[in-house]
Amino acid sequence: MQNQSSPAQLLFPTVPASYCPEGKWSDILNSFITLYLNNGTVNIPFLNEVTPEQITSIQQSILTIQNTLDAVTPQTGTITTITNGFATYVVTFPTAMPNANYTINISFVATGTPTTTTMNWSLATGTQTTTGFTFYSNINTTTDKITQIIWSVANIAAF
Repeated sequence: MQNQSSPAQLLFPTVPASYCPEGKWSDILNSFITLYLNNGTVNIPFLNEVTPEQITSIQQSILTIQNTLDAVTPQTGTITTITNGFATYVVTFPTAMPNANYTINISFVATGTPTTTTMNWSLATGTQTTTGFTFYSNINTTTDKITQIIWSVANIAAF
């Protein structure tokens, strides 16, 4: 491939005027693909300047990034059964986390204006596992007006 300053191009052989197959459309299209489209080339300027080692390095970098993103495995869910007063809430993940070292975020959703604007929660000791966790919260459903708890987890340690 020549080093060119032109944009990338798709190049295919010229279809001769004598190309006129007969038969079912699927046979005609498959014949065209086999004879012409499969023999096309992609002309990318300066591609000949990229070494096989650089291509291998780029592929490894992409794989590393993909593995890192896969390891984050974010998950979220909603708790809609809110207990008035002190309660224990058990969260079970749809898919197990890779390890038990993940961050937990809890958001309390209120309908209307709550009397208390800061809701607190605490993780129950020893319950943070790869399959879920348990937490405590004290909610006054009348004054706090909490109707949902949204939880999310992510393994940001993967970064």
